Amino acid sequence: MTDTWDPSIPEHKALAHEIELGNGIPEMRPLSEAREALKAVGFKIEHEEDLADRPDSVPWYYPLEGDIFKAQTAWDYFTVWRMSWSGKLVTHNALRVLEFFRVVPKGTWEVGETLRLAADALVKGGQTKVCQLRYLIRHSLTEFVAQLFTPMYLVVARKP
Repeated sequence: MTDTWDPSIPEHKALAHEIELGNGIPEMRPLSEAREALKAVGFKIEHEEDLADRPDSVPWYYPLEGDIFKAQTAWDYFTVWRMSWSGKLVTHNALRVLEFFRVVPKGTWEVGETLRLAADALVKGGQTKVCQLRYLIRHSLTEFVAQLFTPMYLVVARKP
């Protein structure tokens, strides 16, 4: 979770729980705790960056979003369609039928539902923007917008 994530806000906590549940993560923590952990074991952070914050016309979560207009290649149309409402309907009902006829193991549909929940939570985490006020050195207030979740936090650290 990014540093804008606040566990005291019920919506933030629920979103984190959905991501944890769907991805099998025991507990997600904010980036500030990752920084502190690196420093606590003696690493010096050389560079850190949230790659999801880079300016890009297509967001990182576009394959999970189900918006066919964001598809970039021929294969993307199929990938994005699978996550659209009609793609989810076809996929999940097909899994139910296959499970009923024992073509796939029992429990496959439940796993698919868990993954669907995870995908929806990841998209919501990427789309949820939090406005904050940051105090600059010039003593002026500037508003910036940040996501609640990032899958692309890059840290370059070294052990001195």
